[in-house]
Amino acid sequence: MMGITPESRILLGKELRQIRRSRRAVLTSTLLPLLLLVIMPMGQLASFRSMPAEALQRGGTQGLPPGIDPTNPVSFYTYFLFPLFLVIGGLMVPSQLATHTVVVERERRSLELLMALPVRVSDIVVGKLLAILAVAVGITLPLFAVDCVFMVVWEVVTPLYLALAFLVLLSSLACAIAMAFVISLIARDFRTANNISGLIVVPIIFVTLALMGLVPGDVKLVVLAAALLATGLAGLLAGLRWITFERYLS
Repeated sequence: MMGITPESRILLGKELRQIRRSRRAVLTSTLLPLLLLVIMPMGQLASFRSMPAEALQRGGTQGLPPGIDPTNPVSFYTYFLFPLFLVIGGLMVPSQLATHTVVVERERRSLELLMALPVRVSDIVVGKLLAILAVAVGITLPLFAVDCVFMVVWEVVTPLYLALAFLVLLSSLACAIAMAFVISLIARDFRTANNISGLIVVPIIFVTLALMGLVPGDVKLVVLAAALLATGLAGLLAGLRWITFERYLS
């Protein structure tokens, strides 16, 4: 069974130091979420706030997702675009970190050094996933807080909406960390890791779009969070059934 042991806590510190030393890991895990979670969403929100009230009605209301107020363009942003940005941002950060903490280390043949240490494969995996979780949360939550400040100042959302949006972000991070675990088991090089990440992330985004287009109002955020958690749990359980020390290091 996987759990937080003294060995995994020591490995966590080692992983965090390794991430800080990797310029590519720091840049990709910072600039990408900044774009996806602040720059693009807030730019879109500013655009929708400046639209006239009848803007959505001009193109007809039949194609609008349920729960969207056709007289309020901002509702299309809050109940369709912003949750999509949260999911994409939450998915991308851990997958990028997994590539750097596991796959690049495997390419450099440094994983074999772990065989000389008195640790189990579960300790190694837990240490790496905790590092991914710590960095991903440390990056995404402050950016989400910036979004919240803008939306509260502009009075476009309710406290309940922000709480549910926060739940969606946490669920997407949890899903992505579980998928990062799967990527770390399968990928043997940087290119393969990126390909596998795309094969995993793209279907999740399509499912997100479907839920955003079918489920009304605040309920869609709850359903979306549940779907992300279920996907992550399925990936984690599948990885745990497959993992061995030899497969992880091979």
